[in-house]
Amino acid sequence: MSEGGSVNLFVCVVEEGSFSAASRVLGVAPSSVARQIQQLEQMLGARLFQRTTRKQSLTEAGELYYRHARRAAEELEAARSGIARMTGAPAGVLSLTAEPDLAVTLISPLLPGFLRRYPEVKVRLLLSSSLSDLVDGRIDLAVRMGQLKDSSLIARKLFDSRSQLCASPAYLEAFGRPAHPSDLSAHQCLSFRTSSGRTLWRFATPDGPCEVPVNGPVQANGLEFLKSLAMSGCGIALIPEWAARRELERGDLVALLSGFPSLPAGTPVSAVYAERRQLEPKTRAFVDFLAARLPAA
Repeated sequence: MSEGGSVNLFVCVVEEGSFSAASRVLGVAPSSVARQIQQLEQMLGARLFQRTTRKQSLTEAGELYYRHARRAAEELEAARSGIARMTGAPAGVLSLTAEPDLAVTLISPLLPGFLRRYPEVKVRLLLSSSLSDLVDGRIDLAVRMGQLKDSSLIARKLFDSRSQLCASPAYLEAFGRPAHPSDLSAHQCLSFRTSSGRTLWRFATPDGPCEVPVNGPVQANGLEFLKSLAMSGCGIALIPEWAARRELERGDLVALLSGFPSLPAGTPVSAVYAERRQLEPKTRAFVDFLAARLPAA
């Protein structure tokens, strides 16, 4: 094995945190990763990792080699991307970050079709709600829900997310069905929140916007979690239509107050990327692929 051929493998081991995690990303056996790292250490004449039964860390030599190897890996990726731009063929590693609920419900079902269409593209997905990694230049693309506040980023809207009030048949049988948004203040409401505090749900009514303070047993920042609680009869949830479509169609959840749309009427779901970066073919292909399919999905 040449030293040049070991650079990406070494960097992957460091960034994934273990030989086994790197083996899953690279699609090889953990024993193969360990063997190649051992060969690299023999070639360099220095131990790169300090390994115990409980953890793995870089030695001083490993830290030095990683700093140079990281830059070398980035240069190799830039060269591959440059060639791809010349040929126009999407190729290389697409570093993608998405909010967990969006990734599981919307992106995961579409990803196999994208990979079949562009077999030279590999996807590295980070489940996160933060844009910091994108700004640092390590991520090609983020898929986010909400208005974009960072002026250094560009957002291409994929579709508008609309929320639906819903509850399980068991909950409605036990506690009744609200007839007006104001009735929600007397119900157990499951709210999406990222911080503590008062929860207000807003609805459009014939008399104008109606703002309702709601309370309930659970506040959480996960849509799948809230949907699961609603299906189990814990309360009424206000979640995006795309997150509850299958359950509503099956009758596991029942749509409520359809005559009183929630406000805001639509929250954009967007593909977000750094303004300074020219979209590479792999990134543009993925954005176009999502834009053509997500509104219908």
